[in-house]
Amino acid sequence: MTRVSFFQNRLGRTDGVSLEVDKWRRVLEERLGAQVWYASGNDDVPGNYVIPEIYAHHPATWHILRNGTVAYDAAQAGDEAAFEEYIYAHADVIEARMMEFIEREKIQLLVPNNLCSVGYQPAAGIALHRVIRRSGLPAIVHSHDFYFEDSGEVNATCDTVATIYDRYLPPKLPKVRHVFINRIAQSELKRRKNIDGVVVPNVFDFDQEPWSQDAYNADLRSAIAIADDDLVFLQATRILDRKGIESAIDVIAAIDQVATRRQALDGVRTASGGTFRAASSRIVLLCAGIVETIGISGNYWGALQAKAAELGVDLRHVGERVQHSRGSNASGEKIYSLWDSYVHADFVTYPSQWEGWGNQFIEAVFARLPVLIFEYPVWVSDLGPTGFDVVSLGAEISGKDARGLVTLEPSVINRAADQVVTLLSDAQARNAAVSANEAIAREHFSLDALERHIRALMTSLNLS
Repeated sequence: MTRVSFFQNRLGRTDGVSLEVDKWRRVLEERLGAQVWYASGNDDVPGNYVIPEIYAHHPATWHILRNGTVAYDAAQAGDEAAFEEYIYAHADVIEARMMEFIEREKIQLLVPNNLCSVGYQPAAGIALHRVIRRSGLPAIVHSHDFYFEDSGEVNATCDTVATIYDRYLPPKLPKVRHVFINRIAQSELKRRKNIDGVVVPNVFDFDQEPWSQDAYNADLRSAIAIADDDLVFLQATRILDRKGIESAIDVIAAIDQVATRRQALDGVRTASGGTFRAASSRIVLLCAGIVETIGISGNYWGALQAKAAELGVDLRHVGERVQHSRGSNASGEKIYSLWDSYVHADFVTYPSQWEGWGNQFIEAVFARLPVLIFEYPVWVSDLGPTGFDVVSLGAEISGKDARGLVTLEPSVINRAADQVVTLLSDAQARNAAVSANEAIAREHFSLDALERHIRALMTSLNLS
């Protein structure tokens, strides 16, 4: 029985990395007989081994993040030599905590996710490099995102951090296997650092029971003041600027503010069993992910709220009531799972300008929901070519508005609005699209496919 540990700044949440790690854990435990631990910075998930210093909001990590990857501020960070010393001292602490955990639990395989690639925690990248080298253990370095990609979340703002990124992210060491989630990252690592690896696409369990309305989630709409007769557009991602949520607002506004489009939806059955009425029902954009405050996002959520108010779009955030798993909060309110939110959705919006893959898209496919897509680079390279049937916003941004939100050509927005209305009002067209999408996803992105990839990786490391 191989003893495996995943490492990441946070695990057990609803973000894409956490959800993908959960799938790897299932395959390792249920199909390969491994024993799995989670080591992460967040302390809000029972069973995780907590290393506080790798959490983005740990004071020391946050200090490094704010002064080395977003904006270098000598007044805050001190001179650069002192800042470098601060980073390496923090790495010492993280290394010690990791080694204590590995030795205590007799871990045999390390699987860091993004700590060695995305660049939020330079000190953790140093520490993991040392731990892999010092322990001599094999590692599968699973990189979902990289510091040099176009997401705009992190940038080295001083020579110290740039050097750390170049030297340590990701580690080029013996007994390390590199996994990328798309072809763009695979080719870019080969070009930049002569690092080889394999593409293991994110997957989904298409053999599970379909998500459906049950006794637990039946009241989700009423709990957040949405009527059964309302149409719900679900944005299931985190809320940060590269997610392009403003484009979803534009499309919904183009539907909601044009009488002929609203009228075309009159009589449409909603996901909750109600009937949309052109004269009275609402169209709601429901954001179920957490609001991020790191990176360059700044007050992105505030900008979205202002735009939605200006355009008359009903924008809701329910991240406090929709989380990784069902349960209750400190106030005794019911917590719904992310999957529960799909059950009450009529359409999924996924207008990201950058994604390492497309987890929420695949989830929407499983939920048999139509999807609005901006054709981000990895969609073009990896997902789009498989033939998915979506409402496309194209691949070109026309500019940014005064709030810093991206804009698309009006013709693109209007064309998408018409296609959305067609899919909602024409049951035959909708069923054809979601059925075709499900068949494609089952073929390419299943747990069976993931099992084959993991078995090959472990065999290459002489692990059973």
